[in-house]
Amino acid sequence: MCWIDQGKRILVTNRRAGSISLVNITSGTVTEAKIGGRPEQTAWLNFSEHLVTVDGGTGAVFFSSLNEHGLVIEHRVATGHRGSSLAVSHDETLLAVSSVWDRRVSLISTEAVNQEPAHYQLEFEPRLLCFSPDSRLLIVLDAFGGNIAAIDVRGRKIVGAENLDAHNIGGVTFLAEDRFLVTHQILHSDSPTTENNIASGLVIENVFQEVQIKQTKAGSVDFEPMIVGEIGVPSHGAADPACVIVNSKDERFIALSGVGEVAILNSYGVVKERIDVGDRPVDLLLSKDEQRLYCLNNLSETISIINVQNRVVVETISLGGTPKPTTRERGEELFFDGHLSRFGWYSCHSCHRNGHTNGQLADTFGDRTSGAPKRIPSLLGGRDNNPWAWNGSMRSLHDQVQQSGKTTMQGRGFTARETNDMVAYLHSLQQPPAFRPALNNKDRKLIDRGREIYNSTGCVQCHVPPLTYTSDAKYDVGLADEHGQKLFNPPSLNGVGYRRQFFHDGRAEKLRDVFIEYGHELNDALDDDGIDALIRFLQSL
Repeated sequence: MCWIDQGKRILVTNRRAGSISLVNITSGTVTEAKIGGRPEQTAWLNFSEHLVTVDGGTGAVFFSSLNEHGLVIEHRVATGHRGSSLAVSHDETLLAVSSVWDRRVSLISTEAVNQEPAHYQLEFEPRLLCFSPDSRLLIVLDAFGGNIAAIDVRGRKIVGAENLDAHNIGGVTFLAEDRFLVTHQILHSDSPTTENNIASGLVIENVFQEVQIKQTKAGSVDFEPMIVGEIGVPSHGAADPACVIVNSKDERFIALSGVGEVAILNSYGVVKERIDVGDRPVDLLLSKDEQRLYCLNNLSETISIINVQNRVVVETISLGGTPKPTTRERGEELFFDGHLSRFGWYSCHSCHRNGHTNGQLADTFGDRTSGAPKRIPSLLGGRDNNPWAWNGSMRSLHDQVQQSGKTTMQGRGFTARETNDMVAYLHSLQQPPAFRPALNNKDRKLIDRGREIYNSTGCVQCHVPPLTYTSDAKYDVGLADEHGQKLFNPPSLNGVGYRRQFFHDGRAEKLRDVFIEYGHELNDALDDDGIDALIRFLQSL
């Protein structure tokens, strides 16, 4: 959401419909304007009265004017694959766009949109962005894990990077020039998913964290994690904290997207109230007088209006008629529903953000035991990757969903219909684009040589091309878990370049380590050039 008309109307981005809804907050009326594509996020430029939209399908950024006939696209700027988030500097001179699968952030001058954007490559997939109050620093946050980076927008360079003990970062806002607040989760990989552990917040914590920015003599910045505050309590979890905003009294408002609530915290970070809103609240706006809080409910397709002083919902605005949900849409609701876990501490989305992975380990009894945590796989493009679980014990995705409801969530479980719904949603998740497609003819030849090595060294026996790059058997690859388990279900290699850990327990931190340090199942020893070619081929998947 964003404000236009000096706070008289709210613009809402509708991804599925490819449209923008204009909400008159006085009358409650809603009109809709088509923009096309798959709009992910929108911002309003007051100085030029232009709407800026990032298209998640193409990665393009559209600059549009708004008139009585609807939206008129005036400029289009290419940024990268599947742009996901944008931010406007406080002086409105710069627009930042994150391209998740390109691992790239682009800076666009709003005063010269025809100029080539400045691009910054990162070591992680970026999503949320936030400019410092003086518009000099851009904070970039990990789409899946806990990485953060800082870009000096005047010096045009990356000046800081850090990894927080975090995943599923849902919101960010500045508290001062040198201090910002993030909402996220903390996963304790060594804590099995028992009922008591989940209920006590020992598996996943839902928190806010203050981070201090410190300038160094070398011109870079360091991030110093400071206050970490828990939002949930043992009998009342707070799954998937998302958008966070702060008012002039330093009160904090946090959307708890997994449990359909908004939490109100005082300046000390103490939760004073939790208010029921709609399904999956994802964004918040404050009125100019700070008396009304507007909460966008993604799955309800509504806006809840909260009286800040009385802390109650005073009105709910529907963004349009909601048709009967499809099987896939019912599955999506289940995927993001934190109530399916014990006391609402986490959802499926918590570890598989938007269907991908937080890249960490979890002890979920997936191999029928505890004490041997396993790496959390991505679910993107995995519809045909049978069997499931690291030990291959789940022959179908239906079996895996049922098992996860029992031993990972420890909630009420899934009915037969809900299992079918969840599988339908998971089947709709597309795999990400190739990590590093061929750049030129020389690079293409290197990839072709790597493919030949892949085919001749035995890799194809377990990771069968060309579709799934996996197989339905279990193999002893010379690695054992804490209980001596040696037979493992080979994961798909599609998108393997995006992974941040390798093997069942993440013991290899880099793809090169798989072959150099562990000599992973190569029939013949390879020289450095051969390994380079093999890795380059794998990165092209």
